[in-house]
Amino acid sequence: MSERISLVIVPVDGSPTADAATRHAAMLARLLQASLQLLHVMPLNPPELSDLPANRLAEADRDRSLRLEAARNAFSRARQSIDPPLETTVDEVTLEDDTFIRHPARAIVEHARRQEACLLVIGARHLSDMGKFVEGSVSNEVVHKAPCPVTVVHAEAAPEDIQRIGRVLLPVDGSRHSDSAALLAGDLARSADAAVELLFCRPGGKPPQQADDPTDEAERIFNRARKVLGDVPAGIIEQVLAGERYAEAIIQQARRHEDYPVIVMGRRGLGTWREKLLGSVSHRVIDQASCPVTVVV
Repeated sequence: MSERISLVIVPVDGSPTADAATRHAAMLARLLQASLQLLHVMPLNPPELSDLPANRLAEADRDRSLRLEAARNAFSRARQSIDPPLETTVDEVTLEDDTFIRHPARAIVEHARRQEACLLVIGARHLSDMGKFVEGSVSNEVVHKAPCPVTVVHAEAAPEDIQRIGRVLLPVDGSRHSDSAALLAGDLARSADAAVELLFCRPGGKPPQQADDPTDEAERIFNRARKVLGDVPAGIIEQVLAGERYAEAIIQQARRHEDYPVIVMGRRGLGTWREKLLGSVSHRVIDQASCPVTVVV
C-alpha cells in the first residue's frame, strides 16, 4: 500500500468522461492498494430555489426522485467501467448541494478535505483557454483548490491507454512541490514496475555547464529528485529539455513514448485568477497532454 494514498475518489455522472476517469481510478486503486470511492454530486434544480430542500422528500418530489435515479445510474455505469473488478469494496457516496448555488467543484473539494490520504481522479474535456474562461470547468477548479493530489483524465483517451502505466514522467525543478510529486511518482513506479523519467527544463539560450561540474543545476536537481524517489527497480532516466515553453516541451516528451506514460508534477499553488492571467506550466500540461496528468500540492 502507498504510504501517502489510501483512498482514490472519482466523481461520476454517467458521462464518457467519467467512464474514462473511473477506469484510470480503478487502476490506481489497484496499484496503490487503496480503497476506491465513487462520488456523485447532486445539485439543486432551479425550481428548488424557492423551496427548502430539507422539506422535500424523494417520495413526494418527482424532480428529486429523478435525480436520485440518475445517481444510481451513474454509479451502475461507473461500476461497469471497472474491468477487471476490484477485489476490495467500492463505496458509493452521493453529495447533495444544500446551498442555493450550483457548485459541484466546491462540493468535491470540500468532500476531499474531509478525507485522509486521498487522491482525486477527475475526467475533463479539452477546452480552449477562452472556453474555460467563459464556460468554467469543474476539473480546472478542482485542480486549483483541492488539498490533495488530483489526476486529470481526458475523455478522448483510449481504454488501454489509461489502464496501464509503463512510464512515469516527472518534471523536476528542485522545489517543495517537485519533491511532493516525486514521492507519489516513486510509489506509482514501484507498484506498476515502471521507469521514472526525470525532466528538467533548461531555459533556451542558457549554455549547459560541463557535465562533471558539481554545480550544474540540472545535475543537482536530478540528484535531489533521485533521493526523494527512492529505489525504482525499473530504472530512472534523466532528460534535459531546452526552451522557454516548458509545458510544450513536457507534452512533446510524453508524446514520444508509446509505453503508456503518465505525468506527475508539482503545482505552484497560484490562485485561479492569477493562473488565468499569468498562466501555469501544470495548467497548460493538463489542458494539452493526451495522457493522464497528476498534479500534487
